[in-house]
Amino acid sequence: MALMTVTLSPKDITYDPSPEVKHGDLVVFVMAGYAADATAIVSFHHDDCFTARSPFKLTSDNAVPVPLTVASHAKRGMHPFQVRIHTRRAQDDSSIEGQSDRKNGGIDVTSDPPAEVRR
Repeated sequence: MALMTVTLSPKDITYDPSPEVKHGDLVVFVMAGYAADATAIVSFHHDDCFTARSPFKLTSDNAVPVPLTVASHAKRGMHPFQVRIHTRRAQDDSSIEGQSDRKNGGIDVTSDPPAEVRR
């Protein structure tokens, strides 16, 4: 079982060590470079990549990021996701709502689901 970290930053999305995972691997999403009040919602287009269902909410303090387990039923191939990042409105900002940013990424499952064992 391996651990992959997906880091959301104002510039891009990075994957450490890579965007490739296998069944049973753990994936952690964290935020870097955002204001302390920022939050993010991560939504997978096809909600079959992890054992938990999306969307997943993140905070910029990354307090105890919850590792997600790649599901044994996840199909081989790219599992795209979208991230919506929200920050509160600054006091001197004339906008009514906070700032919002949208990013797209993906997790690449590199193996087929385990074969079903029949008795």
